[in-house]
Amino acid sequence: MRNVFLMSFVILLVGCSTTGESLNQSNWDFDHEVQYKQTQIDENKYHIEVVATSKTRFSTLATFLIRRSLDVCQRYGFKIEVLEGVESFNDKLGLPNLIMGSLAANVECPSNND
Repeated sequence: MRNVFLMSFVILLVGCSTTGESLNQSNWDFDHEVQYKQTQIDENKYHIEVVATSKTRFSTLATFLIRRSLDVCQRYGFKIEVLEGVESFNDKLGLPNLIMGSLAANVECPSNND
């Protein structure tokens, strides 16, 4: 009986510790059909990476990044620093088999004093 109670307690403890979003866990947005990763860097700063697939257009990735930034910050006035994932218009012409990289950016939310 004691072993059953102990095992139940351990399972309950592990279940409680894994709720919520992990720092490097991939998430899926079903509305926009994109995969993304979100990490909180600082109190008002986040790193968001929108994963590119062969089906996802850049315009969808960029739009999702802006909408996700607004969702995270809960108001306008946020700053987006794009780190990687933007290519020039002629990259597809010069390199037709180019694999597009993920769109990664740091998002800084306005502080409450602003």
